[in-house]
Amino acid sequence: MSSNQHRALGVICARGGSRGLPDKNILDLGGRPLIAWTVEAARNAARLDRTIVSTDSTRIADAARAHGAEVPFLRPSELASDTAKVTDALVHAAASVSGSFDIIVLLQATSPFRTGEDIDATIDALIRSGAQSAVTFTEQGKSPDTFVTLRSDNRVVPLSPEGLLKRRQDQRILYAPNGVCYAVRTEYLLETGRVYGDDTVAVIIPAERALDIDTPYDMQIARGLIAVSDEI
Repeated sequence: MSSNQHRALGVICARGGSRGLPDKNILDLGGRPLIAWTVEAARNAARLDRTIVSTDSTRIADAARAHGAEVPFLRPSELASDTAKVTDALVHAAASVSGSFDIIVLLQATSPFRTGEDIDATIDALIRSGAQSAVTFTEQGKSPDTFVTLRSDNRVVPLSPEGLLKRRQDQRILYAPNGVCYAVRTEYLLETGRVYGDDTVAVIIPAERALDIDTPYDMQIARGLIAVSDEI
């Protein structure tokens, strides 16, 4: 449990509709539905005072409850369409539960390899920094210094002057958000509807824990990683 100074509510968001990978949140991964991995990670996070699942699907709700999750409501259908923003569902969840929480933590069910420690690290970074939000990122394997465009005759046009000539050690490092964890101060979320604050601190997560499952290919990778892990 977190300290009394900072009460954190975890919200596992998992809508029923998915065009890229139908029913992805309840597809089998390692002998259990995908959402169960996030339920377990939340349970292992010492900084979360309470965790709920926000979904519009009774099937997802049943699967989550079967693995020990709390599902206090079904999300309204207008908050689960292809055009709905996950932050709207987060605001709805924050307003729908009893109790006072000064930090809201978004956990998307499509990141199965996050750990409770990753969640705790994100909450701790938010508290220590005094920022409006903390978001997990992963270092990108390719530097933008090596990117090019092509002319109509397939001639290379570097985006960065001398970028292709730079040593790897001299190339810029970029980071991209990975969807593993978002921690935002409740007041800021309710005022702006955003999880990215004007003042956001980054928490770096290694690529092996940052896989986001959105396509059949992503699921194949996840299943392959589990199979390899079981063989070691």
